[in-house]
Amino acid sequence: MTRRSLRALLIAALGCASLAPAPAPHASAPTQPATPPDQMAVTHGQVAVAGKPFHYTARAGLIPLYDNDTGALMARMFIVAYTADRAPGQPPRPLTFVWNGGPGSSSSQVHLMGFGPKGFKTAATYPQWKGPPKEIIDRPDTWLAFSDLVFVDPIGTGYSRATTDAYRDILYTQHGDGEAVAEMIRIYRTRYDAFDQPLFLAGESYGTTRAMEVAGDLARRRTPVAGVMLISGFYDVGQSVPRGLNQALELSMFTATAWYHKRLPADLLAKGQQAAVDEAVAWARKTYAPALENPDALSADGRAAVLAGLRRYTGLDPKYVEAKTLLIDKGVFTDHLLEDRDEVLGRYDARMALPKSSLAGQSWLPTHDASLAPMLDLMEGTSVPLIRYIRDTLGYHSDLLYRGPFGEAFHPLPMVTNPGGLGDDWMTLMWNRVPRPKEGPPKADGPPPPKEAPPLRQAMDAQPHLLVFNVRGMYDGDCAGLDEAVARSDAALRPRVRNRCYPAGHMVYTDDAVRLQLSHDFAQFVRDGVSAR
Repeated sequence: MTRRSLRALLIAALGCASLAPAPAPHASAPTQPATPPDQMAVTHGQVAVAGKPFHYTARAGLIPLYDNDTGALMARMFIVAYTADRAPGQPPRPLTFVWNGGPGSSSSQVHLMGFGPKGFKTAATYPQWKGPPKEIIDRPDTWLAFSDLVFVDPIGTGYSRATTDAYRDILYTQHGDGEAVAEMIRIYRTRYDAFDQPLFLAGESYGTTRAMEVAGDLARRRTPVAGVMLISGFYDVGQSVPRGLNQALELSMFTATAWYHKRLPADLLAKGQQAAVDEAVAWARKTYAPALENPDALSADGRAAVLAGLRRYTGLDPKYVEAKTLLIDKGVFTDHLLEDRDEVLGRYDARMALPKSSLAGQSWLPTHDASLAPMLDLMEGTSVPLIRYIRDTLGYHSDLLYRGPFGEAFHPLPMVTNPGGLGDDWMTLMWNRVPRPKEGPPKADGPPPPKEAPPLRQAMDAQPHLLVFNVRGMYDGDCAGLDEAVARSDAALRPRVRNRCYPAGHMVYTDDAVRLQLSHDFAQFVRDGVSAR
């Protein structure tokens, strides 16, 4: 399907009325029918911010997406929007659309574990969590203090669904998903007259790919975007990092993790975590990266020196280094760093571990990964506090499963499976990962058309004031590699991109102190994005 025809399918919408059912305690709430699909549930709430009450209006419901050629309903996208209650005549507030990744994840984690005005009561740090959270409390560090927020469940997640198999196949693609979210943003801004609000996008994990795609789509629609926030995922403006250096800088995550678990030599432990990581990165640049470019050319002494360095900076036995390439696979690292304790590290937050016997040969799944287990209910859509919050506090009622990537209950098995995907992840099995074509059709004569720039690069070129904020957790990704990617970006773009590495995992907001710092950093990013316009 061409971009023109895909866009034509995604460009119309109808308005909808508001419905405001009174929230009731779950213990005595009467049976409620499902909220009509063309109505929003509207409620009002408050949260204490800086010791003062902060009043807001919440809207929860479905945004319809229509086929522009026929007027047929393609899909409905579920959102939860929070807007600050303000006196008339004040300047427009920033408006931030936030989503998760997967690509099958709902927004529940970024919403109720991260940035909304209400959130789960948890321990101070993620490794201290004891099972799924059960109570929802005020979030004084909510991003709502600095920007109106819209939490987005892309099609196939949360309560968002396509209406037919044919439309589902269009929307379960990188470009179809991105265009659908961009169209929802257009509808929201139109419906609520939010045209004057500075627009920000924030995505986590695969949601960073979605955010870059949406930024490009909005740029083509001449919709100004003030900032794009990329959390624990990808950054692509067409930069090129040498393969060996890119691989070598992954060492930064291994060293940070090994330091945390006290698996490094005494001198590295004594000098502190950041100093140990800095030393490892310097060695990676000087010694490891050149070796990775051509490992076959190494002498026996050169190979031995590389293996000794990898042992020093990872704490891992050299037998787990891939003999031909001299690479360390992240899965191998997490499987074997604590093998003397018969434990396996979490793939998404390497501070956490589970006994190896519980893995049964699987990984990356919430039932088998220490860093996903505390949020299993959220990922499967079975979290009782989440469902009660949506129904009783937000006043939205649905009998659908609030779907996450592992919410496999009561849906047809896919006809085609991806053998490289996660066996229990329904969206991995059904998602078409083919990105938007980068080149036009071949010409009969003459040179081929130029390659299309990545979506984020297109957006930054079209909007000279657009800012980018990259966020990463040191126990999840290579912060040094992210810094290098930005350093290799076009010189005209670099001043508009900032990076921040936090002492956290993939879900950087699961530690109280990090979430608070991230809130401050988001506030500064929004202020800078608004002033740059």
